[in-house]
Amino acid sequence: MRRPPFDLWQLLCVRAIAEHGSIHGAARFLNTRQSAVSRSLHNLEERLDVRLFTRSPVGAAPTAFGQEFIRWSQTILDNVAGMNARARRTGKGENGQISIGIQTCVLPGKLSAFTAEFRATHPDIVFRYSEGTGKRLLRRLQRGQIDFAVVTRRNLVPALRVTPLWSDRIVAALPISHPLANQREISWSDLRHDIFLIGRDNAGQDFEELVRRKLDGTNIRPRIRHHDIGSNRVVALVQNKEGIALLPASWLPLIRNQHGHDIAITEIRDANGSSHLEFGIVWRPDNENPCARSFARYLEARRP
Repeated sequence: MRRPPFDLWQLLCVRAIAEHGSIHGAARFLNTRQSAVSRSLHNLEERLDVRLFTRSPVGAAPTAFGQEFIRWSQTILDNVAGMNARARRTGKGENGQISIGIQTCVLPGKLSAFTAEFRATHPDIVFRYSEGTGKRLLRRLQRGQIDFAVVTRRNLVPALRVTPLWSDRIVAALPISHPLANQREISWSDLRHDIFLIGRDNAGQDFEELVRRKLDGTNIRPRIRHHDIGSNRVVALVQNKEGIALLPASWLPLIRNQHGHDIAITEIRDANGSSHLEFGIVWRPDNENPCARSFARYLEARRP
């Protein structure tokens, strides 16, 4: 690659001469020797093979081409100053991008509300979102492909940092023809003869584990039917009377909009009260993304 015809110091000298009307004034402004400014201008004009200033006993005035060159120089110097400021802010975690993977059972608005304060105080940081199963997101996180993952807090890798986010109550979705459909509250033992429809994602795995644990003492093996669809789509099978499904309560507005007249939503309680899905946001403590480190400090400050 050929050497550029001028450097930034030469452009600074040209701008200073134009602004102060003389090489002497430019040297004082730049806090350097007059000979250094004069030599820099001479070398630049020699390399460009064009005169930029007309010298006289009273100072230096730009030539016609010099005026044009000064405008170009100002644009270049402004861009360099902008790049420098942006680089410094990026290094401090004030400018850049954060990538967050969200487990498929999480409604986007839940996380947006949690990050609202950080986004308001860091307007130049852009959040990029993706979704997937909890296991896939944790793999991507460990490979450095995303900065954070929002997942259910089950079987997390010990090396990861985690901040609890929220707890989502679990409810049952029943066909409207179900004998318990009109009950506002039922127990786990009431469902021991039902077929539980389970999706393929981590929410489905959490639900299956919960069903087996809750019905373990009933002497009846839970009837579980797996489907290769997300837990949020299982509700359509409930509508077709193929079984019952478990849902996070945060889904209810969406579910009622889509299936409100075809399914019944019922609370499930036992001696320990309602069951919940626990969500958290996890990250690697060795993440080198300055913006991710800023957000991690924000998360740490909100740990219970």
